Amino acid sequence: MKWLFALALLLSGSATLGGGELPSSDETNEQRLFIITLDGYRWQELFGGADETIIRDPKYTADTAFTRALYWDADPQRRRERLMPFFWNVIAKQGQLHGNRRLGNFVNTSNLYGISYPGYNEIFTGSPDLFISTNEKVRNQNRNVLEQLAADPALNGRVAAFASWDVMPYILNRDRSGFYLNAGAESVQDEGIGEGQKQLNRLLEHPENAERATRDDRITFLSALDYVRRHKPRVFYLGFSGTDDAGHEKSYDRYLRSANEADRMIGELWAYLQSDPEYRGRTTLLITTDHGRGDNPRNWSGHGFFVGGSSQTWMALLGNAVQPMGECADQRQLYQKQVAATIAVLMGKRSTKGAGLPLTFFRGTEPSAWITAR
Repeated sequence: MKWLFALALLLSGSATLGGGELPSSDETNEQRLFIITLDGYRWQELFGGADETIIRDPKYTADTAFTRALYWDADPQRRRERLMPFFWNVIAKQGQLHGNRRLGNFVNTSNLYGISYPGYNEIFTGSPDLFISTNEKVRNQNRNVLEQLAADPALNGRVAAFASWDVMPYILNRDRSGFYLNAGAESVQDEGIGEGQKQLNRLLEHPENAERATRDDRITFLSALDYVRRHKPRVFYLGFSGTDDAGHEKSYDRYLRSANEADRMIGELWAYLQSDPEYRGRTTLLITTDHGRGDNPRNWSGHGFFVGGSSQTWMALLGNAVQPMGECADQRQLYQKQVAATIAVLMGKRSTKGAGLPLTFFRGTEPSAWITAR
């Protein structure tokens, strides 16, 4: 009970987590980029809302009546808005959504495995690796785009990452990468933290949290937002895991709740970025997932090489660099491996050798120049 009470206080007071004055930057014309992932979140729920069969099945939904009251509507447009209001009321109007396969708009992984480590490796290196086929805690030998950016003297100390999953320090090879990365049950330790972050650190020390491979996404978000307020990074990665955790537990109500919470937190982050002069008007969000899940009510909770639908993903973009295309209905094939090159190009760098071609759905580009990687 103490844990829940403390978390509730922190959630209600997230704006006061930091301690002391916030640093300001003299840089006024440089792009800021936030990369966000929702682990194992299906395109079916993003574009269609809650699945009628699964939400009614007590095998997967503990309280079907309550969950339907929260997330169900007979109209598919209103249904998806109830689940992901920020995506459909803001991103769909001011940004882009790719991956609604019902409209012939496809996004897929290029790696064969349909699990997390291979997916994140592809996202951040721009190239699938046949030898990365498990989620084992092995340091990734492939260099990623975040460390490429962190090596730039102009971005020294301005690249950072917060993730709920404790394998992320291995995927992004923290020992080699050169940027700040906080993941799993790790506390945030630097001289500038305030009382709010100190309380979060104490929560993470609780055995219930310290022994888990993933921490509560709300703790990840609160710590990440506090870090952003205090350090003003130019490139930031935020990795949520609640949707994948709930899927593996075959808990559809928790899966929907985790997606809804992620949507709310992304909306809160965006509101902060638009309120801060350093970020307002020069920040882009790139949101995606590492893999899909089973594509029917019988196998929705699983994913992997032998589970159909696991390679089916999606992307969302919002911000100063993004053309407002809304929900994309053109017949097109995009790939996860294009994300790394897109990150590099948005930050004014050349993409990593061997990486997929960058997306070019951005302001200043013509439709004839839009690239589809094969």
